[in-house]
Amino acid sequence: MVRKLILAMTVLTLTVSCGKEEEKIQPVEIKTVQGVRVSTVETLKLEKKDSFSGTVIPDKQIMISPKVVGYLKEIKVKAGDKVKKGEILAVIESSDIRPDVEKAKAGLKEIDAALKEIEKAMEEVKALKLAAKANYEFAKRTYERFQKLYDADAVSKQQFDEVKTRFKAARANLKAVEAKEAQLIERKNGLLAKREQVKADLAKASAYLSYTYLKSPVNGVVLQKLIDKGNLVTPQTPVFQVGSYPLKVRAFIDNSYAEKIKTGDILKVKIGGKEFSGKVTEVDRSADPLSHKFGIEVEIGSTDAIPGAYAIVEIPIKTEEELVIPTSAIYRVGAIEYVFVVKDGIANLRVIKTGEKIGDKVVVLSGLHKGERIAISGINKLCDGARVEG
Repeated sequence: MVRKLILAMTVLTLTVSCGKEEEKIQPVEIKTVQGVRVSTVETLKLEKKDSFSGTVIPDKQIMISPKVVGYLKEIKVKAGDKVKKGEILAVIESSDIRPDVEKAKAGLKEIDAALKEIEKAMEEVKALKLAAKANYEFAKRTYERFQKLYDADAVSKQQFDEVKTRFKAARANLKAVEAKEAQLIERKNGLLAKREQVKADLAKASAYLSYTYLKSPVNGVVLQKLIDKGNLVTPQTPVFQVGSYPLKVRAFIDNSYAEKIKTGDILKVKIGGKEFSGKVTEVDRSADPLSHKFGIEVEIGSTDAIPGAYAIVEIPIKTEEELVIPTSAIYRVGAIEYVFVVKDGIANLRVIKTGEKIGDKVVVLSGLHKGERIAISGINKLCDGARVEG
């Protein structure tokens, strides 16, 4: 039966062939793609590293409390705000303290006005004293001369008595002026002493008034706001927790690195997609007996991170050469990655496997060899077996 079927098909084929002219076989046309750039697969030295989890921490954590009792009148910052040293964080009601400051200022103003009047009076007394002293000296010389003349019976007693009287008057006038000067000096010294006391009172009141402004003692970041506006606060009430700069990352490292990491080492730190270069400032001398890890602190020298944020500390292990290609050379179909390997001007589609991405390049784990040439542009126009022209 099979032989009869084969024989019938053969006769049918011959009959059809005889009925029309035999068709010619057409050659396969090879597609040519222009404008394709080609590059040689090269190697790049890459640093292999281990990564360990860490947490961003401030250099110091400081609790800020007021030095006076009062109600929180105003709060100027919130958690997460960056602050500078001396910046006002909150204001406490000062109605009980401000009058003392105003009173002391008014007292100083009065004392300064009185001192000004005394200085004016002392200038006048100084002029009177000079005149009185000159008059006294003249009267004294005249008296001494007439004393000698009187002793020699050269002048009358009446003349001598007149000169003596003028001398006593001049002396009394000088003493009166000197007494007035001494009185002014004593009053001035009293005012100066009072002024110092009022200044001390003003300084004390001003200090208490300044205490109604809660200020940051450091450059840093507000970690917590612990009290709300309107609450009564005392020197025992923490209002804010502030973290100081520089920021650090606290991480726990495998015990196998205990002898390899030391203070001063520079490590890479990644926080929220950003990369920092940090210096190791502290290395624990012992490891945790349960996790077998030891702690390190890495100063990142940046204010961009947020305390408490997750961080990754990278520790270099060794350097290896890896094949790398531009990401533009990869042609993806679903989850499979391809490249077009160009040899003798012909593009051949090849499956590859990639690894770590480095900027605009990617590490090739398998499927390519160093020195091979691949298409790096125009790959969407290519197909397997196409002829490539630059």
